[in-house]
Amino acid sequence: MLRHALVRMFSLFLILFLVSLAYAGHKFPDYPVQAAADYSNKVEKANLVVAVEPVDDLDQQKTYFNSRLGSKGILPVFLVIQNSSSTDTYLFDSSALGLADAVDISGPGTRRIGARLGSGGLIDLTLVTEVTEVRENMMKKQVRSKTLSPGSSVHGFIYVPMPTDTARKQTHLQVALTNAQSGETEVLNLFF
Repeated sequence: MLRHALVRMFSLFLILFLVSLAYAGHKFPDYPVQAAADYSNKVEKANLVVAVEPVDDLDQQKTYFNSRLGSKGILPVFLVIQNSSSTDTYLFDSSALGLADAVDISGPGTRRIGARLGSGGLIDLTLVTEVTEVRENMMKKQVRSKTLSPGSSVHGFIYVPMPTDTARKQTHLQVALTNAQSGETEVLNLFF
């Protein structure tokens, strides 16, 4: 009788352990962050440093997103913005990010990618209808609007449409930051 109770208890713990593993899901590692000035592709203007790092490598995409997004027409681009001013505060509105020129997307899936474009020509993840761990992770890692007080920074991903059947062309990203005191907007241009 005691043995039967122990077997039942062990079975119950095993089932609970397996269920917890199933709900834990895939863990996505964070993308490594550096100071904006440490990236090779950066622009500096008015005490602001903006850097981008496109994640072209499909194996890196698999590591950080558990998906080879490039084969789906999506290029994840890591964006870092640093306010190096000692006195000025800047407002960063992620919805004001945009591509200066439309990206020529072609090949299979063109209609699917085109249906996901938001303002500024970037992929709007709220328009992606399939709900998956990959989409949720992409949304979690997406750059968010922020008030950049002196010395602060913000970082995260933007998602750029890219062709699936031809080589990627140079992309022109515009980042607008508004000085909270003067109301003047600085537009920084990056090419990648």
